[in-house]
Amino acid sequence: MQIMGQTAMKNSSALVLVGGFGFVGRNILEAIRTNDAFEGLAPAVIDNLSNAAPGYEALDVPSYQGGYEEEGAGSFLEEIEDTGGRIFVFLAGETRVAESKDRPLDFIEANITAPSDFVMKNVREGDHFLLISTAGALFDGTFEVRTDSAYCPKNFYGATKAAEEMILEKLVELRGGTFSVIRMTNVYGVYSDKKKSAIHAFTRAIIEDGDVFINGDGKQSRDFIFSGDVGRAIAEQARRVRAGEDWNKVNMIGAGVSTSLMDVVAAIEEASGKSLNYTKVPAEELLKTEPRDVIANADDVAVLLGENRTSLVDGIRATHAYYAG
Repeated sequence: MQIMGQTAMKNSSALVLVGGFGFVGRNILEAIRTNDAFEGLAPAVIDNLSNAAPGYEALDVPSYQGGYEEEGAGSFLEEIEDTGGRIFVFLAGETRVAESKDRPLDFIEANITAPSDFVMKNVREGDHFLLISTAGALFDGTFEVRTDSAYCPKNFYGATKAAEEMILEKLVELRGGTFSVIRMTNVYGVYSDKKKSAIHAFTRAIIEDGDVFINGDGKQSRDFIFSGDVGRAIAEQARRVRAGEDWNKVNMIGAGVSTSLMDVVAAIEEASGKSLNYTKVPAEELLKTEPRDVIANADDVAVLLGENRTSLVDGIRATHAYYAG
């Protein structure tokens, strides 16, 4: 474990990113670094580096390099100086849908038990706790997802995230803090070196002339949102909390449109100028656990993103460029 950098920044609100050197966290840090609207947020990171994107060593950000469950993480948090309540962005947890049916107790520990323990030990009166959750896995894929849609997860991963939302909200309130949640659709983009999801796996494969499998007919669709947009939206929620502006307890980040897997393949092929080597496989058991289609309501995603969203074509080009180096 290591504690790096200074942990005090006057006239700013401490923004504690738990898992902040990973995929989404790095995009939040980039949004804060490049956008003056977020200058009142002073980021600090807790990360065990298991999913850290390359280059985190060069970032000038106070950090505790170890597990958020460790005693040292609590000591690190005690050293952080702020001017009216810390803002936690909780990004940690298990996310692999296919593995949740085989390791259910691990998912309960990672998505419910350990986060609950963290809240009880570290959240204090005046803090805000922003949980990063999922849009697609909470619902069965038979309707357009809204922020007020009733939970109906199709897999065990989604069930743990639904429980995490409800339990952590009440625990944060018991600790005297305020709570909000951001549900993301399918995020893709830069700083995704450790990601295994379709766009990232397909893009790496086309660059390396590798082979990939497509589950089913490839016509299943998802609401794909570029990681840079996600970083900006999460930072915007934190900015609103810090500024004392109105903020929503439940939020959605997505594109508000749904794209099939085969259309994603076509966009990757266009960005690379090459054909993707793929084989379609039935994967019937896996597909039973996944929603057929996911789309978030366009009005809901506009709350934090406005109308300024990266198109899938532009986002895939940026992702391809990132991997191509």
